[in-house]
Amino acid sequence: MQTPALERRVLRQTLLVFALVTLGFWLVNGLSLAEEWRRAGEGGGWLRALTLEATSNLVIIALFAPVALLERRFPVSLERWRTALPVHVLGALAFSLVHVSVMNGLRTLLWPPLFGFDYEGLGGVLGEFGYEFRKDALSYALMLAMLALFRELEDARQRLKAAREDARTDHVITLRSGGREIRLPASEILSASAAGNYVEVRTRAGEHLARMTLTRLISLLQSAGADPVRLHRSHIACRPAIRELVPTGDGDAEARLSDGRTLPVSRGYRAAV
Repeated sequence: MQTPALERRVLRQTLLVFALVTLGFWLVNGLSLAEEWRRAGEGGGWLRALTLEATSNLVIIALFAPVALLERRFPVSLERWRTALPVHVLGALAFSLVHVSVMNGLRTLLWPPLFGFDYEGLGGVLGEFGYEFRKDALSYALMLAMLALFRELEDARQRLKAAREDARTDHVITLRSGGREIRLPASEILSASAAGNYVEVRTRAGEHLARMTLTRLISLLQSAGADPVRLHRSHIACRPAIRELVPTGDGDAEARLSDGRTLPVSRGYRAAV
């Protein structure tokens, strides 16, 4: 559960990135539209094209806040998707209707003083809604995805911070394996090997598969006062567990550990072992 301060940080970060992405779309779409008008021999120019896009994009950015509030109340997750999906379908419809209504209103107000003629849309709000809804649904879905992504990143950052604190103060290594959280005394860890996106951590009592990198595990072990050493880009061991280093030729070697396991030692790491 995130605190209000952390949730505000997630909202700020997501809004900033979403606004920057929207700004990029505004420039690309506006200038592309101006170029299309020029090639077709139509009047309009870059100012009207950019204003046309700006009246849409500014409203979309302004709608981020209500979408974020709705997403917070009905998060899209595997556990709650049956409840959240119909809510967000209705939310996307409302999002598009508000977007089109305010956008048309802005264009109706701005066109006479800026360009000297009235704005002509695609048949009023309903006509514009039929044209804009697919793009609006995509913008709405992008907001939901970005909010979920930044919240997960913040959760991961907080978990890492807590794991480092546990390592430093309690000399305990916290591993996440599936839905479980495993806490191991750092002194019990003998070695670890990379396994795709996971790390296989070995103790005398058994093995644990955790979603982390070897580099992160080394950092936690160092914080816990252990003495990890990299043997190979895919293998590490705690130095007290290494019983023997056996050359295998060409500068490589094998490390024989206290549990009987043998791990390769590549020449680039041999001097540090």
